[in-house]
Amino acid sequence: MWFGELPVSECVGCLLAHSQVLGNGRISKGTVLDESMIRQFSDNGYEVLTVARINADDIDENNAARMLAEVVSGVGTRVEKAHTGRVNIFAATDGLLDYDRASIVELNSVRPDTTLAVVAPDQWVLAGRMIASAKIIPYAVPEADIKKAVAAATAIHVHSPQPTTAVLIQTVLPSITTKALDKTERVTRQRLDVRSAKLTVQERCDHQIQALCDALAKVSLTKPDLILIAGASAISDRCDVIPAAVEQQGGRVSRVGLPVDPGNLLMLAELNGVPVIGLPGCARSPKHNGFDLLLDKIVCRREITDDWLNGLSIGGLLGEVHDRPQPRVASAEKKVVDNNVQPRIGALVMAAGSSRRTGEKNKLLHTFNAKPMVCSVVESVLASDVAESLIVTGHQSEQLTHAVADYDLPALYCPKHAEGMAYSIATGLSRLQKYDAVLVCLGDMPHVNTEIINRIISAHKKVDDKIVVPVYKRMRGNPVLLGRTFFDSLLQHEGDTGARHLIKQYPEKVFELEVDTDSILKDYDTSESLKELHTDGAG
Repeated sequence: MWFGELPVSECVGCLLAHSQVLGNGRISKGTVLDESMIRQFSDNGYEVLTVARINADDIDENNAARMLAEVVSGVGTRVEKAHTGRVNIFAATDGLLDYDRASIVELNSVRPDTTLAVVAPDQWVLAGRMIASAKIIPYAVPEADIKKAVAAATAIHVHSPQPTTAVLIQTVLPSITTKALDKTERVTRQRLDVRSAKLTVQERCDHQIQALCDALAKVSLTKPDLILIAGASAISDRCDVIPAAVEQQGGRVSRVGLPVDPGNLLMLAELNGVPVIGLPGCARSPKHNGFDLLLDKIVCRREITDDWLNGLSIGGLLGEVHDRPQPRVASAEKKVVDNNVQPRIGALVMAAGSSRRTGEKNKLLHTFNAKPMVCSVVESVLASDVAESLIVTGHQSEQLTHAVADYDLPALYCPKHAEGMAYSIATGLSRLQKYDAVLVCLGDMPHVNTEIINRIISAHKKVDDKIVVPVYKRMRGNPVLLGRTFFDSLLQHEGDTGARHLIKQYPEKVFELEVDTDSILKDYDTSESLKELHTDGAG
């Protein structure tokens, strides 16, 4: 491809390199210039133009990007139409993202302007999430180079979970309570449910080798796909109770220890062809840990190799968990809680919705107390104890930004607002990650006053990093406050469920704050009626 300046008269058939505004309109970059366009440029005083000319042995940007995307699009993916040299690839199903890192590096080594960007492998992705993007930077590239890049590429797959039955054995010592055992069973069921797996049998036995052997023999009769063992005491040696019992039953222990924290004290074994996992103690909590990494592989029927397990060490120091926010603090340096110190809270006013129920006029701009309704929400938030507030816009963004222009409130536009509230929350949260928690306020709930907001903030301090949901007569409402433990999930979630998926996934992390007003249930309309839409909290 040739690129440079030419006299206007010589530009017929070339691609315009940079968009230009003429008296009667705009000609976009990448446009193939015809004689009528050349006359327009001449009439407007242009003498030279920066253009590109595609050679016979070149492939244009869109076809080149499409070729790359199609060759790397594997099982469980879908490819978007090429536009301006870019093709995006999306997950077509929930599942485990898998690809060969070396091939992606080799592909990108062919030409620096021929690129493929991919999200990190071996992570769980949801259907609809963008997982890769092929981008050709110039307007065309040599066909030989594209063929070389295509030859280097291997497919990107999203492996969906397969039907999986699991059994859970919990060993018991006098020091472990029935409540702790019940919680472990509940959390394990939740872990399996989100991966389309099912806990079919739950056994409890003494923390002794023979007792565990008997339990293993019993659950094996049900022919499960996976055996999970939660020990009353952590596995500290290959000769400890859990590994010893597995081997005594004829099983094979492949490893004790995982280079992931939390999740170090994990055992991986096999018994009669069935994988057996001795759970680390942190698996009693729903927070992401090393066990989750193995479980993703198992339910998607992907091979677990020593190289993969050892490679988990890179990035294996996972984010701090709710149960131990400061695990490295020496025992003598106990954390001192100052009850006079308020948590630092960021607030999001959600104003990106399409107002489909109210016709052409944006619901948030309807008059409420002699001002646009969204202004009442903004005033309540700004008068509260939040440290920083943002408003997220989408539909009719300009009108909403103008409506709140008199307030000290930055407005962020969410380009994907029409695809669901999750994208709007992620847009705002990306600017508030330094805070202890984020308060999600719906812009169509002007009845929620500052007093309620401050009560929610105060409750957060008492319950640490939980999800605080206001409740009126057993009905959950809004706004909802989420601790920073949940930030990663909010940033990665997609769809139109807001934070509701977290409330359902981690019920033990939800703190219900009783209030004496139905304002937390009301969105705004002329009849002031209660809306079922909000009874699950957070949209």
